[in-house]
Amino acid sequence: MAQSVNEISKDMEGCVMLALSTFRRSEQAIDVALSRSREGKKLMVVYVVDINTARYLVGIEEEFFVGLKDTCEEEILEKAEKEAKEHVAVIAGSAEKIGIQAKALIQRGRFALICLEVVRQVKPSLIVTTRSKRPEWVKRFFGAPVDELINKAGCPVVAV
Repeated sequence: MAQSVNEISKDMEGCVMLALSTFRRSEQAIDVALSRSREGKKLMVVYVVDINTARYLVGIEEEFFVGLKDTCEEEILEKAEKEAKEHVAVIAGSAEKIGIQAKALIQRGRFALICLEVVRQVKPSLIVTTRSKRPEWVKRFFGAPVDELINKAGCPVVAV
């Protein structure tokens, strides 16, 4: 189901791109993406497993628990990837039921960076996403990746 960007970009130009992540999940965004995909019959789901997920949850001082932090982070990211695959499979199934070709990319990383790389290669006609559900202090300190996507995508971005 999940493919590399190169495999996806071959036949998905002009698609609607649904950009989700560990902190960006929205049934409303999914509904909007499916609705907007009806005309072009192509939907690409990009799901970013945010590499910072574990860092928000695991606040261990490494010198006291050598290796434990890395083990915990990896387990959290693996669980998030598994959940992402299940979620994306449901979305793709919904799209295919209504005659929309759906492809998916699930990747670990930073939301804006991965989405912008996909945009460069795939050239979607529209991006549908949602604002994150990250802790407020993280938003203030690191900024809003959706704003970066809006400013740099080169196509309309609907933030539901």
